[in-house]
Amino acid sequence: MRKLITLYLFLLCCAVSSQTQSHSFNVIHRGNLLGTLEASKTTNEGEINYQSHTEIEFNLLIEVPLVYNYNVTFIDGLLKDAKAHITLRGKDKTKVRTVKEDNRYWFYSNEKLKKEIYTPINNSVIQLVLEEPINVRTIYAEEHGDFHNLEKIGEHIYLKRAPNGSESKYYYKNGLLQKSEVDTGIIKFTIVRKE
Repeated sequence: MRKLITLYLFLLCCAVSSQTQSHSFNVIHRGNLLGTLEASKTTNEGEINYQSHTEIEFNLLIEVPLVYNYNVTFIDGLLKDAKAHITLRGKDKTKVRTVKEDNRYWFYSNEKLKKEIYTPINNSVIQLVLEEPINVRTIYAEEHGDFHNLEKIGEHIYLKRAPNGSESKYYYKNGLLQKSEVDTGIIKFTIVRKE
């Protein structure tokens, strides 16, 4: 009996220390359902892991499947590791990673070092899908290894501007993303929370 109680307490502590939130969205283009986005946020003490998986298919004379996978970890409020893997028609379009080492970050593309980043990274784009960016002015784009500007343009509405000028809008209710109008460069689409 004592072993059973000890095991129960151990499992209870493990369950309390790690919490996961999952969210599902439809991806829509010109009123048509293109696919889905599944995102999760797992908190375990000072570590937060964000993951997302997006599958869309659009027609450019032929069906074109596009898959986005992100896996991003923050420890004590700073980015530790970010991976973005995007495939277009089953072939790698983007395969990047940002890794924190000491007081800098290394940005790799296709396993080749592309640049060093000396600015602390406290927020990244994947977080926009999972939480409202209150008081955030710049946000790191895992896919490109650069920083985007973020501006509050209305009550719970934010505009993200990339260095190339593309803009995306994010709409929140009760701290959760309800809708986003996204410009990826390849295609523009809307993400809408599933009920």
